[in-house]
Amino acid sequence: MNRVLTAHTTRAPHALAARPTAVAAAALCALVALHANQAHAQAAAVAAPAASAAASAAAPTPAESQSIMRVIVTAQKREQALIDVPASVTAINAQRLTEGGLDRLEDYVAEVPGMSITALSRGYTSVVLRGISTGISQASPSTAFYIDEAPVGSITAYATGSTLTPDLDPADLRRIEVLKGPQGTQYGANAVGGLVRYVTIQPDSRTFSGSISGGANKVTDGGTGSNGRASLNIPLVTDTLGLRVSVLDRTDAGYVDDPANGKKDDNKATTRGGRVALGWNITPDWQLQASALTQHFKSGGIGMEDVQTASFTPVTGTLTHSSILPENEAITLDVYNGTLKGRAGDFDIVSSTTYQTLAAQTNVDISSTLTPLLTAVLGIPNLGVPERQEISTKRLSQELRARTSAFDDKLEYEAGLFYTHEDSTNTLPPLDPISLVTLQPVPLGVPLFNAMLGTKYDEYSAFGNATYSITPTFDLLGGLRVAHSSQHYHQDYQASLLSPVPALIDQTADSSKTSFLISAKWKPAADTAMYANIATGYRAGGPSALPPGILPDGKQTFQPDSVTSFELGFKSAFGGKLMSLEAAIFDTDWKNVQAQTSTTKNGVTYQYLTNGGKAQSSGAEATFLLFPVQDLTLRATGAYTDSHLTQDAAALGGLAGDPMPFVPKWTGSLAADYRFAVAGHAAWAGGSYNYVGKRTSNFSQKFPLEVPSYTTFDLNAGIEIAKVKLSLYGKNLGNSHGINFINNTGPAVPGNTFNAGIIQPRTIGADLSYSF
Repeated sequence: MNRVLTAHTTRAPHALAARPTAVAAAALCALVALHANQAHAQAAAVAAPAASAAASAAAPTPAESQSIMRVIVTAQKREQALIDVPASVTAINAQRLTEGGLDRLEDYVAEVPGMSITALSRGYTSVVLRGISTGISQASPSTAFYIDEAPVGSITAYATGSTLTPDLDPADLRRIEVLKGPQGTQYGANAVGGLVRYVTIQPDSRTFSGSISGGANKVTDGGTGSNGRASLNIPLVTDTLGLRVSVLDRTDAGYVDDPANGKKDDNKATTRGGRVALGWNITPDWQLQASALTQHFKSGGIGMEDVQTASFTPVTGTLTHSSILPENEAITLDVYNGTLKGRAGDFDIVSSTTYQTLAAQTNVDISSTLTPLLTAVLGIPNLGVPERQEISTKRLSQELRARTSAFDDKLEYEAGLFYTHEDSTNTLPPLDPISLVTLQPVPLGVPLFNAMLGTKYDEYSAFGNATYSITPTFDLLGGLRVAHSSQHYHQDYQASLLSPVPALIDQTADSSKTSFLISAKWKPAADTAMYANIATGYRAGGPSALPPGILPDGKQTFQPDSVTSFELGFKSAFGGKLMSLEAAIFDTDWKNVQAQTSTTKNGVTYQYLTNGGKAQSSGAEATFLLFPVQDLTLRATGAYTDSHLTQDAAALGGLAGDPMPFVPKWTGSLAADYRFAVAGHAAWAGGSYNYVGKRTSNFSQKFPLEVPSYTTFDLNAGIEIAKVKLSLYGKNLGNSHGINFINNTGPAVPGNTFNAGIIQPRTIGADLSYSF
């Protein structure tokens, strides 16, 4: 059987309607009117930009430092106050994550309006923004990832880039920025749902400092975890050259047992890594930032629960997964970046060069699916079927951009060039069956699998954007990106037991795409802004992996898909800056949706990529902050996302009106953080209550299941005495059995086992750190 290696199997973890309501629109318009009236009473403040106000004001109070006027983000590739960005951006403080033991995306996803994840097992996580996802049939990622100026991950359809996403430990981060909505003009291919940007702590060339920390935690009905972290900042040459080094060794406790092998807490995982960063002030006008990051993830088991029927009844017990053959995962990510920033004449110049490597290996036991087939065909009982998938991605990226202003700074404009080259392979190396009795290989003269996919991808693009201040309070922004990509696909399927027909395919496909952005921002006062924008994004097309002559039209390529989003947003700090609100409504049209499907000819089934159907995602998001007293912060976030097909999509197995898989309509979070003193020492206490709504597992023609909603409740507290900090935390204190993925590939009938990804149970932990 000829199959694309990105196809989803039963066991493998790598396999993975209406417009915005009138009520939401009316509510937003009411807020606009309210603050427009307030603006007339604040006319004196109208012309004062937020940045200037921040520079001239006294030291901010703790409340002010968290307000949208004080938070600085780089989501649009330059530093801006959050209130000045005409887009929906969530900035997550990394220190707060570390204090709460929130180490992974799963721990804080519900705090980001419009963001959801699916994860069958640790290490393989798909991040979805604003409902732009086709679920388990999605090959190319719909969310882009950056680490500072470095683009990270695969952008092709054949290297499982949709699930091999970076999930960085927050200890060496300053913040995480989530930019929602298509970002094709700024960031190019794959940023159709939005962008996640990790902003790291940069070297300081003035101060010698460092920290060392250690901690431990216990999972209910599971094992124990631990972490060790250290960082050191060295001013090599005062005010000129700084070096920062950080290391990480974290063990995430296991909580899924393997009763078939008598293993407890089989999904225990380790994450080890480090980062070296160098900051060089070459001249007063030119700076070089260079960094090298490595992160190695390893898990001794696959963290999923075996369930059956639509009731999700565990097959062998709660949080158990049976496999006779060994299962494990390993992922190594290395990212190297050099960013040169400076000023040449009237132009601010940025050059960013990135090289990344990613290697992933997953071993799974698919005996339950294929052993009966081997027994029937070969007459040999008890043959176990191991499957190993090896993925390798090497990617080089270069961006050069220049920004300047004209007409007394009324016009700011930027132009740039971008190039990326990716070389990826996806293989199923030759393996023999394993005796389920002796657990030794059983050579049959031909391996179970022997297949390789290779892709070489090149993209060239030119982009530009300009902002013109028509008045001191009203700006217009326009952007354009023209991109051309070329992709060569090589498939080499050797004859094997489960794919007896050899297949050798070489295909090359080119595609071009233009993205645009049109935006208007009105800032009637220094503390209030409103914006409206139209933005587009795309994913590149490529070879379909289909041999010639299989389809009647002979087509062997798939085309780019694209999204067009309409967004209206509002941001304001009010009530004497004791409150702030960010709100947005959006409507996104998705055309030529890329899909993985299959066809059969002459008894041979071929899986391939194609385009099919249209979809729409519309909704609303809001974040409200309240500072009722000094040092107390209350936060509420919420999102409504209605993402569904608007056209029948046979390739997806969906009909018009079907919801997009694993996109919750409702998500929300309530949180509090209080800073206070105990005997003159800084202390804090906080917590959050998070909700993820119901989801549908698949399209209507693919045996969908309704996945129940779940909530989590977290608490944390700590104290800092001199240079020693003690943090205590509890995650998922209600011990919610939340499901964030299920790979049902058939009807929910007795005997048909599915695999469910379960969030980590109740976890209690403590960290102790020393800073100098």
